[in-house]
Amino acid sequence: MPRRLLDRILPSYRRIQRQWFLRPFAAVLHDPALWSTHRRNVLRASAAGLFIAFVPFPIHTALAGIAAVYLRVNIAVAILASWVANPLTMAPMYYGAYSVGARLLGHNPPDEALEFTLEGLTEGLELIWQPLLLGCLICAIALSALGYVTLNWLWVRHVRRRFRRRNAGASSRRRV
Repeated sequence: MPRRLLDRILPSYRRIQRQWFLRPFAAVLHDPALWSTHRRNVLRASAAGLFIAFVPFPIHTALAGIAAVYLRVNIAVAILASWVANPLTMAPMYYGAYSVGARLLGHNPPDEALEFTLEGLTEGLELIWQPLLLGCLICAIALSALGYVTLNWLWVRHVRRRFRRRNAGASSRRRV
C-alpha cells in the first residue's frame, strides 16, 4: 500500500482530535508513530491486527487499538486489519482454527451436536476450548506472518515500479 493512498484514506491526527469520544485518550494518542504511514509501521500494524483477528472473543477493535498504542504502530491500520474477523468470516475462521488445534492435539470432534442451553454450551465449550485456543494461536501467527510478508512484497513491488517509470520518463526527456 503506497503512503499517498494511506494518507488519503486514513483519518489524520487532527481529525481524530476533534472526535468527542476520543478526548479522554488524547494523552495517549499524541504519539506521531500512531499515525505514521511508513512501510514498516504499516506492516507491523497490519500483522498486529491480523493476529488479533484470531482472538476468540468479540473485542477485536478495542484489542487492536490497545495493541497499536502499546506497539507504537498505526492505529487505523491495526483496527482495519482486525476486521478480517467479521460476522461473515468468524465461523469459518474459528472452525478452521479448531480443526488445526484438534489435529495437533489428536482430539476427535464431538459426536453429538451442541444443545443451545446453558448446560449444553458449557459442556461443549469444555470439549473444544483447548483445540480452539491452540488453533487460534497457530493460525494467528501464520496469518500475521503471511500478511506481513505479502504486504511487504506488494509495497516494495509498487515502489520499484514507480521508480522505474520515473526513471524511464526522465531518461526519455534527456534524449530530446
